[in-house]
Amino acid sequence: MRFVIMFTLMVLGGIAQAASFDCSKAATATEKLICANQRISDLDEYLGRYYATARAEVGRGAVCLKPNQRDWLRTVRDACKDAKCLERAYLNRLAELDPLQIGATALKNENLPDVKALVWVIGPELDQVAAPPLKTHEPLIVRGMILDDTDGGNGFVIQDAKGTKFILLPAMFIDKPNYMALGGFTQEQPRTYEARGEREPQPDGSSNFAPSACRLIYRLPK
Repeated sequence: MRFVIMFTLMVLGGIAQAASFDCSKAATATEKLICANQRISDLDEYLGRYYATARAEVGRGAVCLKPNQRDWLRTVRDACKDAKCLERAYLNRLAELDPLQIGATALKNENLPDVKALVWVIGPELDQVAAPPLKTHEPLIVRGMILDDTDGGNGFVIQDAKGTKFILLPAMFIDKPNYMALGGFTQEQPRTYEARGEREPQPDGSSNFAPSACRLIYRLPK
């Protein structure tokens, strides 16, 4: 009996280990496509390991990967109607999660495409007094360089092409894992990153990333 990874159960169950399903009981069109193609089945299994490792690597940011993976399943993977589309979707998702892999899980024999890749995830701050939840949830997406502005009291910021700085991680919330990750990105200039989170309006009319929300950081292709 051949088994493959079933991400829907893994994501909705909120666990890092991948679940498997009996291909004789495949119900959806996507499950049947996976079970019918050894190549797609293998990629599905690889992605199960990649997703689990990424969750472990980003610590508290793991809570943000659950909706991220669910969105990929719903809007990308399950939208495919044939094996060619599924293979492309899996390879792109593997490439997106590849920077978060350790040596033991990183694929050695796959030529992954050069895509916008997820390099770090900052989880929502737990202190709701210092980081009160937002009443509205407006997306904020900024592309630019990541800078260490702790000397200026701002913490880590992302500066766009116009020179505008958006606080990504306030100084008061910097901990060792985030410091190590973001500090490394500041050394990779002039690499361009994309930060995705929620907008927190400031009294002066500017905006920063809300510390009460997830912040996903991507490295853009060269």
